[in-house]
Amino acid sequence: MLDEKSYRRRLDDTLASIDHAFDKVDPDLAESNLSQGALTITMRGKQRLVLSPQPSPRQLWVAFRDRAWHFDWNEVRQCWLDDRGQNTEVFSLVAQLTQDSAGLTLTFVPSP
Repeated sequence: MLDEKSYRRRLDDTLASIDHAFDKVDPDLAESNLSQGALTITMRGKQRLVLSPQPSPRQLWVAFRDRAWHFDWNEVRQCWLDDRGQNTEVFSLVAQLTQDSAGLTLTFVPSP
């Protein structure tokens, strides 16, 4: 399990990278808001995708519509992977949900 400092750094970098991917997106299609450690993306039609930290288990949780995913940091692959063994990676999930809901193709740039 990640120590607290590493968890926060990886989480902050991930959320910043996802938030940054929405910088030049038409807000009528999708808009992101990073506030109090959580990232909320509002898609057209007012559907909300929420990424939130879960410090106790050191996870990143994602919720959209009636679904939820829990991600653990994978040291070997250096990414957040779902904890159900489905091999779902958080950036891929956000990209797919955004494509399906808002018709947008996102590009993620790692945080410096």
